[in-house]
Amino acid sequence: MTFAHPWMLLGALAALIPLLVHLFDRRRPRPHPFGPMAFVLRSQKRTASRLKLKRLLLYTLRTLILLALPIALAMPEFRRDADAAVTVKGPAATAIVLDASLSMRWSDGTSLFERARDEARDALADLRPEEPATVLVCTHAPEAPGAPAFDRGRLRQLIDEARPTYAAADLSRCLDLAARSLEESPLAGKRLVVVSDLTAGSLRLESPAPTVKGPTGESVRPEVVLRDAGRDALPNHALVDLKVEPALQAGPRAFQFTFTVKNHGDAPLKDLEAAVRVGDTTLGKGFVDVPAHGTAQKSLTVRFTQGGTLSGEGTLTPDALAEDDRRAFVLAVPRPLKALVVNGAPNATRYRDEAFFVEAALSAPGSPVQAVVRDAEAGWREDLTPYDLVLLLNVTAPDQAEAAKLRTFVENGGGLFVSMGDHVDPEAYNTRLGALLPRPLRLVRTSVERDDPSAEDKAEKLAQVTTEHPLFAPFTGRAEEGLTGAHFYRYMLLEAEGSGATDGTNQVLAAYQDGAPSVAVARRGKGRVALFTSTVDRDWTDFPIRTSFLPLMQRFAAYLTGSLEEREEQRVRVGETLALRPEGTQTVSAVKAPEGQDVPFKPQPDGTVVVGPIEQPGTFSVLGADGKPVPALAFASTLDPAESDLSRLPQDTLAAHFGEETVKASSSDAERPPVPLWTWLIVAAAIAFFLEGTLLRK
Repeated sequence: MTFAHPWMLLGALAALIPLLVHLFDRRRPRPHPFGPMAFVLRSQKRTASRLKLKRLLLYTLRTLILLALPIALAMPEFRRDADAAVTVKGPAATAIVLDASLSMRWSDGTSLFERARDEARDALADLRPEEPATVLVCTHAPEAPGAPAFDRGRLRQLIDEARPTYAAADLSRCLDLAARSLEESPLAGKRLVVVSDLTAGSLRLESPAPTVKGPTGESVRPEVVLRDAGRDALPNHALVDLKVEPALQAGPRAFQFTFTVKNHGDAPLKDLEAAVRVGDTTLGKGFVDVPAHGTAQKSLTVRFTQGGTLSGEGTLTPDALAEDDRRAFVLAVPRPLKALVVNGAPNATRYRDEAFFVEAALSAPGSPVQAVVRDAEAGWREDLTPYDLVLLLNVTAPDQAEAAKLRTFVENGGGLFVSMGDHVDPEAYNTRLGALLPRPLRLVRTSVERDDPSAEDKAEKLAQVTTEHPLFAPFTGRAEEGLTGAHFYRYMLLEAEGSGATDGTNQVLAAYQDGAPSVAVARRGKGRVALFTSTVDRDWTDFPIRTSFLPLMQRFAAYLTGSLEEREEQRVRVGETLALRPEGTQTVSAVKAPEGQDVPFKPQPDGTVVVGPIEQPGTFSVLGADGKPVPALAFASTLDPAESDLSRLPQDTLAAHFGEETVKASSSDAERPPVPLWTWLIVAAAIAFFLEGTLLRK
């Protein structure tokens, strides 16, 4: 047994007083015979034994009173086993850790977080006046709490102002931070109060339990009090993934939405509604059955009537944790594009025609491009205003008036694609279109004659492709073979970088094995220009019959008109950061959260903008230099699917992790620490005092 105040035991010496009084009363007087008294003495023999018992009881009660009070003031405690968690009764510095993770939003009318705040307030109220305390609200990015103090009002305010987050919280990390703060208190007693729903993902059980430094520097376990804010079962279903991909078979603006639904409950789900919504409009919905603790998928095909960047969400029938029953998306729907294809070398044989392969690629199922083919003479007479894109395929250089019309078209936002061929005169192009071209043309190089028996071995191939650029982003892995396997027998050489007109936006996105550029792009005014240094028919290359030609031409059309799909790069989870890549001269002036709050961002030296950390799910808008939204930079954030698993940690698992001496208490089961021994001693002294008074009155 140990004592918090052992010097109080000196008061136990007062218990000798009744004994001394008893011994003093035992002195016998000298007998003096007196006749009349003999009769009285004989009558008292009948009550002598009863008087002795009363006197003995009085001495015993008085001794108990004088002994119990000093021992109670010494605050005795039975010593725990050496292997148990080290706890020190009496005043203890206390850290209250309040779980604020996404799972605490689960609600059956009253959210788990509201119950947790009540538990935290009760834990604060249960502390004795001499016990300092601190509070840590546990989020995905917790900050170390201050040293334990006695300002109860400030701590209660921290609890009242706490709000649940949308991310997972690492309770193990929070407990370590709280344990470090307890070391700043000089009190020997240390206590951690954990208020949480204690779900499976809340603790890292593989990590050691928190410890604090003892008086001599050794690591000891603090007392751990678990206040359970959860319930025995927390059934939940969640939309853990939403995959969006083009449904080309259904049209150029059709997309397939694939819902992945997880059921974390013990009961199967029937006819769970899955829907695609944009604003208040439901574009498609279906129903899905999910087995208990199982996963199911549901696909919905949605056809959009208009192009552009759209924001929406996939939703499920909401349950007690509605936050993980929806998933936001930002989708670039191709708008209808009208392209003027200027054919510089028409041919009566279709497959020998210069525009044959390009027209077939742009008119393929699922393509948003409406192609109009004209020969060179008719093409230069066309009014370019209705068109989004002009493709010059092996076309002779225009005259000055035609070149000026083409420059105006590009500078006003039009796209221009230029391919080479026998009709392209480098000197004439440089003179009349040099201000538009990414680089001036130089001369035609022949790597090998087409009819050479070893042509395939000697022909140039693409060796340097910038797959990080949106134009070539899909051509990775096996898809890259469609590019690098093509043979190029002739191609146009370009002047070195820095020659000719430039505004600093020129890029070479692909090159041959000898380093000569194959694809060069540039921004001119509001428009874009792409230069392909070989032909788009089979005269100088076999590239048009390669599998990559069709998707690449469609991506050329989308890129040059500013409608290229880049959503695959704009994925971020709550709690993470995102690197935005503004195009050209775009600048970011602000980033707005779904509810309108400003989100921190920081421009980087490489031109990217790091946004975050992201604190909530939904669609985020990005404002340009003029303060208006830039649709191409909008992005959606999603939840961590692991936080949707609300299965509970077993009590024996928690006891094994924190130690058998872990104290579990909550308002739900009314389990409280046992009444201290000294409290019972004071009660016993009070009862003895009452009994003594009763005996004296008799």
